[in-house]
Amino acid sequence: MGLAARQRGISLVTAIFVLVVLGALGGYMVSISGSQHYTSLHALQGAKAYHAARSGLEWGIASLSGDDCFAATTLLIDDMQVSLACEAADGVFRLQVLAQSGTLGSAGFAARQLEASISRDEP
Repeated sequence: MGLAARQRGISLVTAIFVLVVLGALGGYMVSISGSQHYTSLHALQGAKAYHAARSGLEWGIASLSGDDCFAATTLLIDDMQVSLACEAADGVFRLQVLAQSGTLGSAGFAARQLEASISRDEP
């Protein structure tokens, strides 16, 4: 076996090595792209949940009348289920709002909870 035959064999090994390395890099880039997509989706769902909870809180504040709270209420705001609760004591209203979408453990799950205390000024 001459020198030329050995050099061709080394070229084949080098070519296979390069293909394996490029394939591994390609697979890694695809997995990174998938994680970035999931992270962006989760951030968007979180922002939607926050704004739905904020809208629910504003609706709850607008619904207060006199010294009475509104009954526990559930709203649907842009595919978010928004649950509102109200407690009143000594002219202070305490509102709790929970906005969520999806089911716990699923990829599209997001939830945000807000609370507010409102004091009614006596005229």
